[in-house]
Amino acid sequence: MPTRRDFLKGGAAVAGGLLATAGTASASTAPLVLTGATLIDGTGGRPRRDSTIVLAGDRIVAAGSVAAAGAPVIDLRGKFVIPGLWDMHVHTVPLDAIYPPLYVVNGVTGIREMYGYFHPQLPELRERIETGVVTGPRMVIASNLIDGPHSVHGPTGAVTVSTPEEARAAVRTMKEQGADFIKVYSMLTRETFTAVAEESRRVGLRLAGHVPERMSVLDAADAGQHSMEHLFGFFTATSTRETELRQRLAATPIDPANLQAWYTVARALEREAATTHDPRRARRLFDRLRRNGTYASPTLSVLRTLSLPASGFDRDDPRLRYLPKSITDYWWLQVEHTGPATPAEIEEHRRFFEAELRMTGDLHRAGVPVLAGTDSNNAFCFPGFSLHDELALLVQAGLSPMHALQSATRDAARFLGRERTAGTVEPGKVADLVVLDEDPLADITNTSRIHAVVHRGRYLGPAERTRLLAGIEKAAAEQQFPEPPVSGCGCRG
Repeated sequence: MPTRRDFLKGGAAVAGGLLATAGTASASTAPLVLTGATLIDGTGGRPRRDSTIVLAGDRIVAAGSVAAAGAPVIDLRGKFVIPGLWDMHVHTVPLDAIYPPLYVVNGVTGIREMYGYFHPQLPELRERIETGVVTGPRMVIASNLIDGPHSVHGPTGAVTVSTPEEARAAVRTMKEQGADFIKVYSMLTRETFTAVAEESRRVGLRLAGHVPERMSVLDAADAGQHSMEHLFGFFTATSTRETELRQRLAATPIDPANLQAWYTVARALEREAATTHDPRRARRLFDRLRRNGTYASPTLSVLRTLSLPASGFDRDDPRLRYLPKSITDYWWLQVEHTGPATPAEIEEHRRFFEAELRMTGDLHRAGVPVLAGTDSNNAFCFPGFSLHDELALLVQAGLSPMHALQSATRDAARFLGRERTAGTVEPGKVADLVVLDEDPLADITNTSRIHAVVHRGRYLGPAERTRLLAGIEKAAAEQQFPEPPVSGCGCRG
């Protein structure tokens, strides 16, 4: 069997011999050769012009300056190839004809589902995708979220725990149900969070989600939280008035009949914290996160929507037609009722989003790994489409286009423990690719200029992508819900 070095060195004998071997296999592993494109392989190396990528089934068998014969060839001269993209924070409604293919046609070939077992159909959807019944991304699925009493998601949308014993039992249940990782949430106490973290380590599951509102980001990182979503708690932790702000939140009563009011206070206090940001405290936080191997998942797409008034959204956004009207109508209700409205509120939220962009850039420059995630299915965070918005926002925050790409490819694979099989375009890795019309390193928005997608080794060219989008639009127009489904993770306010 040729070695990886053989593949990288190239040569007709190596690639041709492998193709001859692959050609004897079943049709599902029939080889395919992509030639002529500039390859941006995700490793951080220089782009390679006029590259050849050889695929056999669901694997890349050669990439770079190789010669190949004996297989179908697709000429991609003038195009750019990048690894398939991961959206590392999504909320998927299990509608086979809408959400799964909507990710794929946008080049999102993998997703981290953050509200998994609220929809018990999601593991079944993943099975249909894996067996080829449904066109959809690779899925990593969270547990149902584990929260404390007074969860904004209520007893049906979260597993609520009040004691360390209940917290440990919840983790064991999620493990038995098959969750890939544990999702923690905002109302856990220090004691219940610590119990969740300890039990998660014991059963071999990692921890991700919201930093609990009444807990320090530093303490959550030390306890082993692997990724922290939305930058929640980061501004309080870096404020010169951290102690005072925590005391004010602790003194805020919780009205069980209006839980959102408490969350609104928590978000307002964090905006206030941003006005007393201390770079020295920030360096201490970043050092701790980096040492602990903690990833930041800022989800700038949803943070931007939270910063905008209702007038900041386009009622004629063409992406709306790919989702059921009941969902998009609910989005309009969200932004009209929870977005900033007065000039003072709009300015306050605008300034805070600028601070969130700066925080994201500072995290990256300090060496804290950043993940690209959209919080899709919150208002105007579109499945698939918004991952490209997220990459543009990461560049706006200060990441280079290459680093933004890696946040959705190489670094996402590392976080998931899949770096040996995914995240870059190298021999032996999964055949998930995106073919672009223009150079994303020259302008990151070019990631949305998709010519084709390679999904599990299947080439979806322009005609096939057009067909898939038409089918999604038709399914969305026909799909009706008696009530709008729960969307997103409840982080508005």
